[in-house]
Amino acid sequence: MSGSVSQQGFLTEVSDRLGQSAVLTGVACAPYESDIANGRGCAAAVILPASTEAVSELMRIAVHHGIRLIVQGSRSGLVGSAIPDNSGTQVVVCLSRLHRIREIDPVNRTVIVEAGTLLSELNRQLQQHELYFPVDIGSDPTIGGLLGANAGGSRLLKHGDVRHNVLGVEVVLADEHGTVVQSLAPLRKNNSGLDLKQLFIGTGGAFGIITVVTLELKCRDQSTQSLFMALPNQAAALDVLQAFERDFGDMLCAFEVISQSAIAITLRNFPTLRHPLAQSTADCYALVEIASSMPGLQAIFAQRTEQLLESLYREAKVVDATFSHPETFWPLRDNLPLAIAQEGIPLSFDIAFSRSRLVAFCEEAAQWLRREHPLLQLYEFGHFADGGCHLIVLLPHAHVAQYGIAKIVALRSAIYQRVAEHQGCFSAEHGVGPVNAAYYRKYTPPKVQELSRAIQQLMDPQALLGRYRYT
Repeated sequence: MSGSVSQQGFLTEVSDRLGQSAVLTGVACAPYESDIANGRGCAAAVILPASTEAVSELMRIAVHHGIRLIVQGSRSGLVGSAIPDNSGTQVVVCLSRLHRIREIDPVNRTVIVEAGTLLSELNRQLQQHELYFPVDIGSDPTIGGLLGANAGGSRLLKHGDVRHNVLGVEVVLADEHGTVVQSLAPLRKNNSGLDLKQLFIGTGGAFGIITVVTLELKCRDQSTQSLFMALPNQAAALDVLQAFERDFGDMLCAFEVISQSAIAITLRNFPTLRHPLAQSTADCYALVEIASSMPGLQAIFAQRTEQLLESLYREAKVVDATFSHPETFWPLRDNLPLAIAQEGIPLSFDIAFSRSRLVAFCEEAAQWLRREHPLLQLYEFGHFADGGCHLIVLLPHAHVAQYGIAKIVALRSAIYQRVAEHQGCFSAEHGVGPVNAAYYRKYTPPKVQELSRAIQQLMDPQALLGRYRYT
């Protein structure tokens, strides 16, 4: 049977079973064929199931016709996992219609929520219970997308990544029955078998389609302290981080470091934003948040922070600092990627190191880039406290013609080689995907690749799920 005949049979059967409104073809697919990183593909169709049962039926039909499915959330990833390739044969499964919040249990501090629910909507509905889901990132992803990427976010230091906050999942498997595995029990202690949910977290939809999730929630912070500091260099940032950890322990919620050049380009492209320390000269800045769900600590936070800053001033670890509400500072951090994209083509590297190795890598990468690629610009920012670094190399509009695909690939490879030399990770949060495929094959230990390949073969023997095979 030819591919086109099988594809048409698949679409006809899906329309009959799920309804014509659940199937998009032609130009209607366009919004689902690109992502935030400017990755683009061509979909045979987009399917919009509205329930787990619909996803199961879709999977059964796809297996029967041999159609590859690409699961999609809000397309905010950086590795191309949520968009189809250019073959025009892959079908996007957008879960935006699975957006119900099924159960909120305030006593247990858990929620059972469908995978297509936006993070912002979940937290909006949790407000009345003084609860929230603590994984906080600059974009507004779906819950399923958060699990697919195992996102970390700005408050990983205190709350951990997505993996640490998931209690259960409901998953549709890639078999002839569209089998539904339901493991949604809202239990923090459960050793009655293998922790199978971990197979589906961080794998970009490659082992099954997550439709429903049970999440552990946190009490809303009642006492907070936010400050913005000017620092002489990144080495000082490490010392300052350790000082805050000693003084505040697990109440230190976020410690983000942003280079001076990154602050400058953000202010240039978002002129309504204000520099918190415009009169200070600094190599980099730190955005710090201290928080507790215990009320009445505000004055204590302020007093201890001022005492700590005084000692850091004396040691020349801090140049200047200011206090304000979090809403004053976080827009500078969250709008940074958008600001950089205004001035050229951003080459984004979402990488991670042990904290003790992060500064050395950043310094070496900056020196190498200035020497080998003087036309390009470097912007550094990220979750310094957990070793995460968002490194963006900007190819300015004026120099695009001088950088073809081969030169960009060589540049990426050179940076990732330096990441490996510093014992870092080429993908901190976004997973592998087609963008990182070559680096996965090069830097992931062979035995890990072998086991991953065997598990994927077991879970998806016909290779009908996701953009990337662990081969």
